[in-house]
Amino acid sequence: MKKGVDAPLVPIVFLLVGIVGMVMAVTSGEWTNYLFPIALFLFAGMYLYTSLWGKYKLIKRVVAEMQLDGHEQVLDLGTGHGAFLLEVARRLRVPGKVTGLDIWNRGDQSGNSTEETQRNIDQVGVSDVSELVTGDMTQLSFEDNCFDYVVASLAIHNVKPKASRQQAITEAYRVLKPNGHLVVLDIEHVGEYRNQLKQLGVKEVSVRHAGFNGMYALLSTRILIVKK
Repeated sequence: MKKGVDAPLVPIVFLLVGIVGMVMAVTSGEWTNYLFPIALFLFAGMYLYTSLWGKYKLIKRVVAEMQLDGHEQVLDLGTGHGAFLLEVARRLRVPGKVTGLDIWNRGDQSGNSTEETQRNIDQVGVSDVSELVTGDMTQLSFEDNCFDYVVASLAIHNVKPKASRQQAITEAYRVLKPNGHLVVLDIEHVGEYRNQLKQLGVKEVSVRHAGFNGMYALLSTRILIVKK
């Protein structure tokens, strides 16, 4: 299965600045000057680990906690290469279905495209319960109250400005069935999402840190779970 690096410019910057810092440290001869570039190399390593491996372990755990019975209708916002979609799809059977929605921006994830994600779907063998659509999460083309779960992994924070993120949250809440669940993994603005959802009238809301497998250098993934 092909994977993509989340926000691929970030680890590249870590590595390039670290290399420059290492050259400067060697030139200076001062051992303390090695600390900064070494830290940057460690950050790059942590970032790549989480993006390519840790995130998948985290999503597997979160989906297991969802306790799907196999017949749910699920919407995956900002699906990318399908980390969340594929883990959900493995637990579904017709008429259950997971729909992956994205604008397929390669700046958000390297190699991001419908073709790559469809190949992942076909490789895993879940095409009968999976569908990909191109769309904007701030303007969902689905009817009200039609999904049992809406999920999103490292996607909503990419929506700017704040008013657009709020619209994305409102749309996710709109298409969710009564007693349905919204599950969001993100590294920024989680408190913002929680406060808005409380204003929308959610029944239950919880936030917790994801742990080591959700660490993007110094940024920690948090898990937001809401019941409508």
